[in-house]
Amino acid sequence: MKAKGTKLAQALTWLMLSLCGALLAAALLLGAEQKGERLTGVVLGVVVLAAAWYLLPRLSRLLASLGTARAWAVLTLLCLLLKGAWVVLVRIPPAGDYATYWGYANSLAQSAVIDGGRYMALFPHLFGYAAFLSWLIRLLGPSELLAQGLNVALTALSGSLLFLLGRRWWGLAGGSCAYLLWILCPSQTMYNALVLSEPLYTTLLLGAIALLVLGEARGRRPVLLGAAAGGLLRLAQGVRPIALVVILALLLWRLVLRPDTLRQGTSRRFWLPLMAALLAVYGLTGPMWNAHLARRIGEEPATTPGYSVLVGTNQASGGRWNQGDSDLLFSYSNQPGTTAQQAQEQALAAAVERLTAGETAVLPLLKEKLRVFLGSDDACTGYCASVVRHTKLFARACNSFYYAALLLAGAGLIRLGRRRVDTAVLLLPLCVLGLTCAQALVEVAGRYHYFLLPLLLLLGTGFLLSPGPGTAEKIQKSP
Repeated sequence: MKAKGTKLAQALTWLMLSLCGALLAAALLLGAEQKGERLTGVVLGVVVLAAAWYLLPRLSRLLASLGTARAWAVLTLLCLLLKGAWVVLVRIPPAGDYATYWGYANSLAQSAVIDGGRYMALFPHLFGYAAFLSWLIRLLGPSELLAQGLNVALTALSGSLLFLLGRRWWGLAGGSCAYLLWILCPSQTMYNALVLSEPLYTTLLLGAIALLVLGEARGRRPVLLGAAAGGLLRLAQGVRPIALVVILALLLWRLVLRPDTLRQGTSRRFWLPLMAALLAVYGLTGPMWNAHLARRIGEEPATTPGYSVLVGTNQASGGRWNQGDSDLLFSYSNQPGTTAQQAQEQALAAAVERLTAGETAVLPLLKEKLRVFLGSDDACTGYCASVVRHTKLFARACNSFYYAALLLAGAGLIRLGRRRVDTAVLLLPLCVLGLTCAQALVEVAGRYHYFLLPLLLLLGTGFLLSPGPGTAEKIQKSP
């Protein structure tokens, strides 16, 4: 019976890796079929892949020869210099969503209860980043480069987490390679010049994953690790509502892809308390977070993502923001006596009506949304176009690196499948699949795949670098 369970888990793991590989291949094909600059990016991506294959293992092993502390210090210094130089040289005035974040952050810094809280009640995820930024504004003042400096610091922190994860799975050279790829990522560098939440929630999600990986390696203090991971995921959910992707990935990994290990005493005594603590902290802090948010904005926030689903079902806009759906939401919200929650519920009802009325051709819409979400990585150039010249050149650089990352990640998936790895590294493809499925249901935009970039780079690192001495044994013997 145990052997059958193990074989089923291995088959399901192989299926999951195959689905993730097919998704990455589809993203590459959707980029190539757009022709023009993006087709050029695909071709150049192959060139970047060849250069990475030749250079990165050598550079990574050279860094690893310095030792853990020195390698991390060199990479962090390089990260701060490169990302810092970009935000100093490229000053982009806040506009659109970015001006909204900055405005709310200043309001929260100045007042206990802000005016105009209805907009934030409709879109409560705005609060998390704005509140964090407001704390820095109270501490340091509303300086011009405050948000951008925060982005640079978070980039170094997330890079350090990639260093830890890569070192755990593929040795010190693997950690160095993952961090180096993150430093070299062009789109990530460009996003740092904007006032946006992506660096914050990505760091929080990577932090939660790192806690789970450290837990897997050490097998100690499961309740503390689970509680800490649950707290980070709750904070991430307050910034961008995608924390459930990581939670579901964890549950699928432990309960579906590795169910046999829960029959073992040591593993069961570690993972069951950890998952229980994680779910308890995440669940119990939800009402606390909403109550705090309500106190700061003066009304109860919505908990139904109706508008996002409504936009995600709009055939004409390809599931992207559009004026018509925005006007419809605010027409609901402006009705006398209507709460933010009721407005979102009406938007959800409108989305259901749109789907049941046959207004949406589901498969063509899903293809278009996948193209927008994963088909390219040049959305950052549009946001920076007011200041940055040579946007075509920057778009080509971003797409070339991104398509090379897709190819490397695909090769990394093949390597994982051949080695029959069943450790926490499987959280990476599970999160890639989970976030893509979530975007299939709601509003989509190119920058929303920001969190996937470090996951792709970690998978690619697994292909570029073979495990260090003893790593393979550690992988097989992990709890």
